[in-house]
Amino acid sequence: MSGPSGEEIQRRLVGFARKWSLYRGSERAEAQTFLNELFACYGSDRRDAGARFEEPHEGRFVDLIWPRKCIIEMKRPSEAGRLASHRDQAFGYWRNAADPAQNVPAPRYVVLCAFQRFEIWQPGDYPNEPRAEFDLVDLPDRVDALMFLAEREPVFVESQEAVTRQAVGLLTGLYQQLGDTRAADPAVRRNFLLQSVWCLFAEDLGQLEGYLFTRIVDELIANPQRSSADDLGQLFAWLNRPGPRPAGGLYEQTRYVNGGLFEEPAEVHLGVEELSVLRLACEYDWREVEPHIFGSLLQGALGPDAQHALGAHYTHEVDIQKVVGPSIVEPWRERIESASMLAEVQRLQHDLLNYVVLDPACGSGNFLYTAYRELRRLERRLHEREHEFRRDQGRRAEQGALAAFFPLTNIKGIEIDAFAVALARVTLWMGHKLAVDELNLDEATLPLGDLSGVRAADALRVAWPQSSVIVGNPPFHGDRNLRGLLGGDYVEWLKNEFHCGIKDHCVYWFRKANDHLEPGQRAGLVGTNSISQNRARSASLNYVVENGGVITNAVSTQDWPGEANVDVSIVNWVKLPATPPTRFVLDERDVEAIDTALEESTIPIADVPRLPANRGRAFQGFLPGAQYDLDVECARQLLDRTDADYAVVVKPYLDGRDITRTIDQCPTRYVIDFGQMSLEEAVAYPGALDVVREQARDAREASTSYSRNPRWWQFLWPRPELRQQSATLDRFIAGTATGKRVLFVWCPVDWRPSNSTNLIALDTDYVMGILTSRVHTDWAAKKSSTLEDRIRYTPSSAFETFPWPQASPEQRDRIESACRAVLEARGALCREHEIGLTTLYNRVDDGAFAELRDKHEALDLAVIAAYGWSRSLLTDVRSRNQALYELNRAILAGERAYDPF
Repeated sequence: MSGPSGEEIQRRLVGFARKWSLYRGSERAEAQTFLNELFACYGSDRRDAGARFEEPHEGRFVDLIWPRKCIIEMKRPSEAGRLASHRDQAFGYWRNAADPAQNVPAPRYVVLCAFQRFEIWQPGDYPNEPRAEFDLVDLPDRVDALMFLAEREPVFVESQEAVTRQAVGLLTGLYQQLGDTRAADPAVRRNFLLQSVWCLFAEDLGQLEGYLFTRIVDELIANPQRSSADDLGQLFAWLNRPGPRPAGGLYEQTRYVNGGLFEEPAEVHLGVEELSVLRLACEYDWREVEPHIFGSLLQGALGPDAQHALGAHYTHEVDIQKVVGPSIVEPWRERIESASMLAEVQRLQHDLLNYVVLDPACGSGNFLYTAYRELRRLERRLHEREHEFRRDQGRRAEQGALAAFFPLTNIKGIEIDAFAVALARVTLWMGHKLAVDELNLDEATLPLGDLSGVRAADALRVAWPQSSVIVGNPPFHGDRNLRGLLGGDYVEWLKNEFHCGIKDHCVYWFRKANDHLEPGQRAGLVGTNSISQNRARSASLNYVVENGGVITNAVSTQDWPGEANVDVSIVNWVKLPATPPTRFVLDERDVEAIDTALEESTIPIADVPRLPANRGRAFQGFLPGAQYDLDVECARQLLDRTDADYAVVVKPYLDGRDITRTIDQCPTRYVIDFGQMSLEEAVAYPGALDVVREQARDAREASTSYSRNPRWWQFLWPRPELRQQSATLDRFIAGTATGKRVLFVWCPVDWRPSNSTNLIALDTDYVMGILTSRVHTDWAAKKSSTLEDRIRYTPSSAFETFPWPQASPEQRDRIESACRAVLEARGALCREHEIGLTTLYNRVDDGAFAELRDKHEALDLAVIAAYGWSRSLLTDVRSRNQALYELNRAILAGERAYDPF
């Protein structure tokens, strides 16, 4: 599972705040427990993160230091009102936490905490006042302020969710009141709200001089004979009008806003009650309203599937970052920080100016808003890098800096709901102004940027604009609901357009997104978790990977806010990368690679097809279904009887533990096996039949599987095909079904390996060599399921999908010779040291028995040579499995001759 969702973190913090709100003890008694639990709320393990308690510092101890990230200084609850008096101590720790000799900077954040009260500082950037102050009881509403504990970017907007919900509640109420009075039709009322929202926001950020909107509302309240349709309508009209302004009066200092927002000035008459509600909205400090939350909530309240405003949901920043981070921020940050010369930074600046983000299901723009904000921060970092290189070269740092700014027009979106599109544009215009203020940029924010690239359309029916990256969360409608939601004709169009049948709605976005990407471009989408399961996987993630996509970062499954019982998967990929990715992150942990089932695997497709030529050779071991086995003494008594040849039905019984634990890998028990004999034939062995009747019959007949084979004297699965395949062999191969590693041994044909083994009905040293090589065992490990930390080898997925080399006679001879050398060496070592194969190979892993390790390497190299591969693939399991996967595809396509055994 991934780290917790934003809503889950909030739920945890509610319980955390409830528990600790009553604590009145000392700092030392419970501070470490408090902090460990706080980290856990954010899905982090304090120890694994590298945060340390009680770090010594000039005779005192820092309560917690997380190098590069944060310092937390704890105080007893009684100090909650006096945190300011402890700032010097905390800042002293912070200043001395930097280690220039080791190139370790001071932590980015400093937290002062008295259990009931928090202060969060970012002293390197904002040394004069805290970024956030709040009480413990408010922590669930301030979840984003401590998001760095989840290794995410924090957001320090005070009480952002609470303030935003209140503002949305007021405006939603106003919308409903206007509907009750029939002041205007719904489209005009929505326009009025959006135009008013921009004015409220612009007043507090200096884009609308003199709080003109508030002044007009005040005058309307004071003069009931005047109409808001005239006065506010006139304001909206002036904001849409270029050219000279009146020499005096209310509208003298209005600016030309444009952007299409005021293209149709909304003339709506408000009564006294409605004006009073609007005046309350003016009281809010709109700098504290978070745009992406506001847009999501207002869409939820007033969109086509309207919910009550205060019950509406928004996507938390922590969840949006699971797409924006891997697909946009991390690749750009890596490019920026790895730049080694000024010219390279300048090329990156040019690339950034031409970098286009597309969300083809953008809703009210929350993913686009976050992407835009992060790109502006990356732009600032590029400018810093340019200045660093200029200083290093003895140039004036301020000269030559890029004059252009990352354009808002590079943000593109498609959304079927026109109101959501209008909201997305307002959200982005607000984001533009906030970014300029945050980064202290000398950049015009008026007239509003052209956001015609965020448009209303059905994204599946229209061509998508050229873009550099695709992000978003498409609709979550399940395949069973599509006809009812979209209509039969539309569903038939989907089938004909995408050629993958009826699937969950989001599946079609994954296919179209991958088709739209150019080589080297990235995408990050949220989908129902069916995209990694069964039928939907073949049409979505398999399609992505089969057409050049490489999954680099994913969340296998998590809850999603606002959708009842919807679990989602989050997938980030790059298409046809020029250089294969080297880092893969699954559920927020580094893994070797990720397959389309969103599991750790070096084989990219979870559903590797079986090769017809491999079938009918590998089987699960015999499954008696009850107690047909005998210890050695009982078996000897039967075999010594003279009334029948009991060796026909009493057979050595090998299980997986015999393979791994015994010195000679031989059976330690026997089993009574009547094969496919009739009862009349089995009666010829009365002693054996009596044992089966006594030990096994009742259990077999009581079993729910009895109907599969009601012949109680036979094994539940007699495996006739296996018996037929092995009848002409001198020996066959048995391998472990479950274990830390896959091991194979030779079996005489009279042995009966149990269902804790797998049987390969082939008898050449060449086959044993291929199976024993790491080329096969590494493939098998990734194509098999797991039981805890053990591999579960299954013939259908591990053997039947495995493409064998087309070895020449000389290559086969080398593999056979190398295989015999391995088996002889391991057998001799087991006998000499009186150990089984598990102990033997554990010691090999620890560095012992170098001669056996060398013989295995010789076998591996002989097998690699038979494939025609470079010996470099000996240690590159990812590339080796990718090559096997591609060979599997080529064989199935008829592009390669194939005679495996």
